[in-house]
Amino acid sequence: MSRLDEMTAYLPPFLTRLKEMAEVLQAEAPEFERQNNDIFDLTDQLFITTATWGLDRWEKILKIPRESGDTEDMRRLRLISKMSNIPPITHQAIEQALNRFLKHPSAYVRMFPGEYRFYADMELDDLQHMNELIETLEKIKPAHLAYILRAALNETLEIKDRVILNDRRYRKVSELKVGYSVTLNNNEVVLP
Repeated sequence: MSRLDEMTAYLPPFLTRLKEMAEVLQAEAPEFERQNNDIFDLTDQLFITTATWGLDRWEKILKIPRESGDTEDMRRLRLISKMSNIPPITHQAIEQALNRFLKHPSAYVRMFPGEYRFYADMELDDLQHMNELIETLEKIKPAHLAYILRAALNETLEIKDRVILNDRRYRKVSELKVGYSVTLNNNEVVLP
């Protein structure tokens, strides 16, 4: 069905019999056809696989120099290759991203591959831009990984005297009975 036939189908029958209306439709049908073609051509430029004259814009956006003698197919392949080149995110890349937000680069990332998570350790004194740090971490980390941010004081302890560490486990409420102590076991460790 031609554009003229489509436009005529929208009108009531008594208008299509008028000579003036037939002439208006004859004049405007080619214009509407050109406008439709222009709209489809413009939307084709939004996608690399269908772009023609829009390839120049894509090359400018992706900073790819155009070489003389390239065909459109070759230019498209180069653009698609550039867009699909996403570098892998490693623990070093995450550390570098985190260190940008710290006063003194202290981030340390420890991965747990089988558990699909990682720890991001950093010094407590370094934290200043937490919102930006978390936003960046959410953007760069793979979607399937969970993470735990752990801020601590990374200082070495020097033991001069004898230190006793107590490792106590307490009973649950359901385990308490009259005469039992509250602690389940009380282990002491003496550090020299």
